[in-house]
Amino acid sequence: MIKIAYFCLMCLIGLLPFSANAQETTQIPENFDPLEERFKIEGAYVPNYRELMRDVIVALGQYARENNPKFQIIADGGQTLLTRGEWENDLDDLHRAEMAGAKSDDERFLLKLFSPEHPIVAGSPIRRYISAINGLLLTNQVCGGATGKLREDIEKIAKEYGLSLIGVEHCSSENEKKDAVLTLAKKKIPVHTDTDKSPVFDKIPPAKELFLENPANIDSVAKVRNILILTDTRNFTDKDLLIKSLGDTNYDLLIVDPFFKSSVPFTKEDVKELQTKKVGAKRLVFAVLNVSKAQDTRLYWEKGWKQGNPVWLRFQSKTDPSGIIVDFWNPAWKRILGVYFKSIMELGFDGIVLQDIDEHKTYERLIPIN
Repeated sequence: MIKIAYFCLMCLIGLLPFSANAQETTQIPENFDPLEERFKIEGAYVPNYRELMRDVIVALGQYARENNPKFQIIADGGQTLLTRGEWENDLDDLHRAEMAGAKSDDERFLLKLFSPEHPIVAGSPIRRYISAINGLLLTNQVCGGATGKLREDIEKIAKEYGLSLIGVEHCSSENEKKDAVLTLAKKKIPVHTDTDKSPVFDKIPPAKELFLENPANIDSVAKVRNILILTDTRNFTDKDLLIKSLGDTNYDLLIVDPFFKSSVPFTKEDVKELQTKKVGAKRLVFAVLNVSKAQDTRLYWEKGWKQGNPVWLRFQSKTDPSGIIVDFWNPAWKRILGVYFKSIMELGFDGIVLQDIDEHKTYERLIPIN
């Protein structure tokens, strides 16, 4: 009952991140169904799913800036959101052709050949989105068959706009893990590494594995030298044990789920305790928030919910049996996001990592416009 009351209290506080002063640029008809676009393009409104995702994150960023400018937002993935994409220009071509009266694929193709130059060139940085975040979390830049080289365009944008970079490497061996740490350290990118067959983030490594142990106080991501991510708490019997175990580490940055076993919320006291390393210096503690996947283990989940009910619970997740990919632009889902985001800030976390922001691609694959 206490857990339910806590969540209800957060709901009653209100949804400021998506208030009227948060500008959203993309409008969707009320009865729009993305699944129908797989079969019918003519005359249908096909939204820019990337812009819809940007809208969500920009609104959250605006709320954070207005209420706590020091609060950091890290985008887990989402590199395609940083710049104007070819898919977006193809979509604009489709819209122009339909507005010109084209009814068949051949007509649309011919009209696209003579379309005027796009006002935004593909590859151009989307500044309103970039300014809404403070950094990027990049996965497997070295391990997993990667080349060991960051995309030059990502590095350039990060440097130009002052975005911090942090890494996650899921490696196949201890030697590969060490190589990943050293490779990214040369670029001053702190990294969480593991050799798990599946990336579950469910353990605390032995203290001897801590790389570049740092006795200094940490007040920005730019000063972070090492990271621990622990978002799966199944190996801990209770929240107090989890807090104590994390408190006995000297990592500069902790990234955690703000709910123990998805349902027991951290308190302000818990967060404050985690913000001190074992050596006594201050560190950063970030929470995670999934922006496009609903889970039946969360407090917001209502009895009777299932895929398709409500309608914005759209696709079963292929990687998470408890998760359903949502219409992330839906007002009901955005209200849930806003409540969680606001409560995370009020608990005293230093920042947030927004997860699964690449799910716009799931919807783009339904639209055969290329």
